[in-house]
Parts: sequence; structure tokens; C-alpha cells
Amino acid sequence: MTASVASTSIAASNEHRQESIADIALQHRCARHPLFAYLRTCNITTAQVAALLRNYDAHATVLRRLLLKAAAIMPETAVGYVLENVRNEYGNGNSAHRHQLQLMQLAYAAAVTPAQFNQVKIQNGVRSYLREIVQYYCPNKTKLPANFCRAAVAAGAITATEILALEEFRAMQQAFQHKGLADHIWFDHVNVEAEHLDESLALAVHFIENYDAQDAVELGLNKVLEANCDLYDGLLNALVTV
Repeated sequence: MTASVASTSIAASNEHRQESIADIALQHRCARHPLFAYLRTCNITTAQVAALLRNYDAHATVLRRLLLKAAAIMPETAVGYVLENVRNEYGNGNSAHRHQLQLMQLAYAAAVTPAQFNQVKIQNGVRSYLREIVQYYCPNKTKLPANFCRAAVAAGAITATEILALEEFRAMQQAFQHKGLADHIWFDHVNVEAEHLDESLALAVHFIENYDAQDAVELGLNKVLEANCDLYDGLLNALVTV
């Protein structure tokens, strides 16, 4: 086999693995959660914007910090996949472009006041999600099956988050069309998350192919997908109870 043919074969294998991982996530019950249908069809009110974005911000803030912890346990060959994601979340070196600030600007553009935003209750489902995912973004070695690679579990967790994040932003963008805000800069996430998704899938495949860690990757992937059901329960409850 020539070098060029071998390279093509490896690339095809990588692509197949990435598609298989994405399929696992998109076929999971969390990807069909009623939250998505609700967002695509609701005529979202200002009170609902406050409830949704406050709860979304609560989970996104913790995720940014967990990404930093995940990066810290990655082998040198894998750190770059994670740090590009982190850097983007924090504005690529410009704090005025950080994603949390964009979320707040979106809320204010929808007529949410700072007081209204801060008074929103963080839903139990969101809290449950956050408690659950910590152990997969930064696993305790003693609580994992023998010989499981901590970083591979974290890679699976990150990948689950990024696959579903793209679905989340697409659905939220449709909800905000009713406010004339579908083109707000925060919805650049539809493109940004597509890039993060590619990076996270490559990260997962990196551990599967170089560390023989498919079981560890799938543990992180599946556990975070399950936790996403709690997250979406919380976000939906925030929307329907205001």
C-alpha cells in the first residue's frame, strides 16, 4: 500500500468513526427532547427570554470552567483540541467578545432588565445536570473502571456537549426569530459550535485510535447525554412556568 493510499484509508476510518459517534448522540433520547420542539414553535416572551437565558448561562458558565479542568488532564497531543474551544468562549483574547457577554446583550436586546435576569430561579434540572457532568469532565481515577483513561472519558463528555450544543443553538435561534433577533451575534454559535463539533469529534477519535480508549470515550459520551435530559427538563420548565 502506498503512503497516499494509506493516508486516504486512515482518513476514511476517522470520518467513519466521527459519524458513528455523532449518530450515537443524535439518536439518544435527549436529542428528541420536547424542549427542541417547544423552542421551534413558541412565540417567546420577554419573561421567557429571561428564564431561558439565565438558566442557559448558569450551565454555560460551569462548562467553560470544566473545559479548563479537562484541558489540564489531557496529554500534550490532545490539549490543542480543547484550548481552541476555551479561547473562543472567552473572546479569543478580547474580553468584550466573550460569549457570556454576548448572551447578556441578547437578553437586554429582548427587553430583559438586569434585575429581571438576576431574579430568575435556576431550575432543579439544570442543577442536577451540573452535579452529574463534573465527574466526567474531570474524572476521579478511583471512581472509573480499571485501566480507563481519564482524559478519554473527558473527551467523550466534551463531544456529547458539543454535538447537542449545535442542536440547542439552532432551536433557540428559531425561537428568537419572533423577537427579530435571530441574527444577533450570539447566534454566531450556530457556526462556532459546528467548528467546535469537528474539533471534539477529532478529539474523541484521537483517543480511540491512539489510546485504544473507545470504552472510556463512550462512557463520557453516554453519561453526559443522559445528563442532558436533566438540563433540557430544566430549560423547558423555565420556559413554561414563567
